[in-house]
Amino acid sequence: MKSEEKSYYWIKPLLILLVTSLTVFFFNRAVDIIFHEQLKSFFGGKIFSVNLDTILNSFGNMGEVVTSVLGIEITAIAIIVQLAANKYSSKIMELFITDSVNFLIVALYVVAGTNTILLANTMHEGAIPYFSIFATLLFLVASIIIVIPHFTYVFNFLRPTHFLKNIEIESKKIIKKIIKEGKCVNGSREELAYNIDFIGDVALNSYYQSDRAVTLLSINTLKNILNFYIPQKKYLPEEWFKLSGKEALDPDFADYSQFVMKRIEEQKVLLERKVFRLYEMIFIKSKATQRDIASGVLLNSRLIFNQAVNYEDRGVMWTIIQYFNSFLRSSITSHDPRSAFNTLEHYRLMAEKIITKHEDLLEKIYFFFKYYGQEANKYQVFFILETAAHDLYAVTRLAYEKKVPNFEHLLDLFLTLDQPIEEENDAQNEISLIGVRIAQAKLAAFFIHRNEIKLARKIYEDMLVEPKTRIEKIKEIIFGTDTSEFWEITPRGVNFYYVSEEDREALKKFFEWFDEK
Repeated sequence: MKSEEKSYYWIKPLLILLVTSLTVFFFNRAVDIIFHEQLKSFFGGKIFSVNLDTILNSFGNMGEVVTSVLGIEITAIAIIVQLAANKYSSKIMELFITDSVNFLIVALYVVAGTNTILLANTMHEGAIPYFSIFATLLFLVASIIIVIPHFTYVFNFLRPTHFLKNIEIESKKIIKKIIKEGKCVNGSREELAYNIDFIGDVALNSYYQSDRAVTLLSINTLKNILNFYIPQKKYLPEEWFKLSGKEALDPDFADYSQFVMKRIEEQKVLLERKVFRLYEMIFIKSKATQRDIASGVLLNSRLIFNQAVNYEDRGVMWTIIQYFNSFLRSSITSHDPRSAFNTLEHYRLMAEKIITKHEDLLEKIYFFFKYYGQEANKYQVFFILETAAHDLYAVTRLAYEKKVPNFEHLLDLFLTLDQPIEEENDAQNEISLIGVRIAQAKLAAFFIHRNEIKLARKIYEDMLVEPKTRIEKIKEIIFGTDTSEFWEITPRGVNFYYVSEEDREALKKFFEWFDEK
């Protein structure tokens, strides 16, 4: 239940319906008293009967009709809403009940039924209330006509695109309200957390039912909320970011130590951690069975990272880097190279986003690529280190082109990728080492082509320890690859061993240095 809901939450709608029904009834009667003669000449005998018994007969039946229609509609709608709640989230029932349109339509039935009963029991000879009769008939007709449109509205309301968008809009309103008030509105953070949980429930339940479209829509909705939230954080009061202690009751934070919670408070990433805890759960569950959902998690995580970079939110940047490391760890320990392969691509794009802005984070990403690439080899999950090498080759090229101040250090880090596997002799580690050396040789060709001989020589000197047979194998692989597109369907579609025509001549010169040696 939301924070503002109390044990007497039903009193407010009860009073609204009661006051509205009585107001409508007494207003109609007042009109009848004031304009009695005019109404009698207009309605009497022309539109309505002048016989009181006939009118009472009709209205007695009409009261039963409207209450019957209301009963049928409530029964049918309750079944439909309950089915949707079972499919997506139990919170949909609450969302439906608190919706203003649904309340107004049910209020129409109640007011129509109440006025019919009151009118039928207060009419007497000599003072037939024609305006009240007319108004009540309008209510009755409207309550019958609105049945089909209301069913259409209900079905549209229960579409995930509709209620997820409503939750997104409501969440943004909460943030705007706090900024406007300049202080935390009572229960505002709990209400926002409630909305996040609702979207998470929809995402997970949709995943279990293999409803990929709704799961991806939920993931995207969470991204939209965070991308709106990140630019607004600087306007939020400091108390918004202070932990209240209630977080320990939230399942997304229940297993965190005090050290972690303190870091979350310092970095001001409570809401982001909540969203990414859901992302992590969805990624782990879907990476081996519904890869498009796992890819959706990676893509939306990267888009949130881009937003954090745009608004210089280092706390969010570091949080997302940590989660990408967790995604890699999960993929490696479950022996899922394809998920690690996809994660590294988005990780590389994140590195490229901060390449000229956050040099220290970029260096850490280089270390993480090396670390998890070597971890993958330990777990016998091959091709990951090779993938990391080719991704870092692309980042290092871009760092050179952007004239990044710490470029020389990045190049040194890139050249250490092969160090722990140089002593290994098994066939699979040999393949990984060759893959790393190919990426380094491609970078050397890139430097030679741009007349950066000193940088190319640095790579050459690092590779001098390689036996001639390995150098020949590297040459054979590179010059035997003549297409940039990989020959199987993969998410990237790129052939790592391909070298462009303009760099091939430079690569030949690079290998000539080994022949001269």
